[in-house]
Amino acid sequence: EQQRLGSSPPTTMATAIIPSQLKHARGALLTVARTVSSTQSQTLTCAPSSSLLTSPPSWAENQIGVRHFASKKKNSSNDSSSDKDQSYNERKRLAKEKRREAYNKKMARLASRKDRRSHSTKGIARNKFRSYFDNARNREEALDRQARRAGLPWKVTVSGIVERLPVITPDKPTWEKEYEDMMSYLGSISGKEYPPELANAGDSAAATAFPDEADDGKSLNLSDEELLALLKEHGYTPAPRETEADRTGDVRTLDRQLKTRAYLVIQPKKQSSASSDPKWAFPTVEVKHDETLLSAAKRSITTSIGTELEFWCPSNCPLGVQMHPYEDEQLQEKEGFFGVKNFFVKVQLDRGDVDQQNMNVQDWAWLTREEMAGRVKEEQGEDCSKFYHYLL
Repeated sequence: EQQRLGSSPPTTMATAIIPSQLKHARGALLTVARTVSSTQSQTLTCAPSSSLLTSPPSWAENQIGVRHFASKKKNSSNDSSSDKDQSYNERKRLAKEKRREAYNKKMARLASRKDRRSHSTKGIARNKFRSYFDNARNREEALDRQARRAGLPWKVTVSGIVERLPVITPDKPTWEKEYEDMMSYLGSISGKEYPPELANAGDSAAATAFPDEADDGKSLNLSDEELLALLKEHGYTPAPRETEADRTGDVRTLDRQLKTRAYLVIQPKKQSSASSDPKWAFPTVEVKHDETLLSAAKRSITTSIGTELEFWCPSNCPLGVQMHPYEDEQLQEKEGFFGVKNFFVKVQLDRGDVDQQNMNVQDWAWLTREEMAGRVKEEQGEDCSKFYHYLL
């Protein structure tokens, strides 16, 4: 009733009304109701006592109201003091720029999320490999059973894989770039900043611990971009990540694809002028009865490209094996073997290159895994290309 009449709003009904007060309040309400019904055209100005209906505000409620009023007044005074030197148009322009900046950040974030994967990559590559490997293993087991039933052994050969490790730092993968972008975005909106007096606290400790490397503390605060700019001012130009061989497509030199691994691939000489061009493959020889797979792999490399290439062997264990059965039974009887079982042994390049004067091949190339798989796919098919992809 007080709210309808426009009087001061009542306080919260927090306490119970005792029976004596309830009796007086009921009588007062009946009196008010009779007055309103009899004089509808007049404005009712009388009201029951608020002390009969409600309890006075508590001390905590008074303190909350005082604090809210004080903080509101303080914020308004600070805003007014900070905006004294700015006109209305300037404040409006700054607010608009702030809204535009927040909107641009939001749209950039949404655009970057469109390019991301909608699901986790856990298990996808593994399942893809298992689907290929299980079929290949079942095929090899079936070939072994056929060879045992035929009573014929396998002809054992070995291929030497010469690997050149990356020369420069490889490029970051896509998932690492996405992670850095996400952390940079989260740091820009919720990151903490050190106070100015503690921003460079670690530089003084580093200068004290390493005085020779500190250089009076001037180089400790330089970023990579600033350091690179200073080096260019002093006449230093960093080497490019892509070489001349990458631009011209020269695959015979080691000075190519510096950020990834490269493998030596050869093309054997023709057996006759009427035969077609041999397929691209690794140096391969037949294993003798008195030598190991590693010794045969070393011999395959030296007999193909000479002795100028120096390498070392990280392991005696082969990488994998590939089976090629003879499709013609007459050829099996003539050779005395069911087929060829080729092992692959990897060695690491130390120094040197192909000896062009003493090599025994038609052509050679230093190819990456993708380039090797592409050439094998053109010559031998999709299944063999997958084998080389997972082998390297």
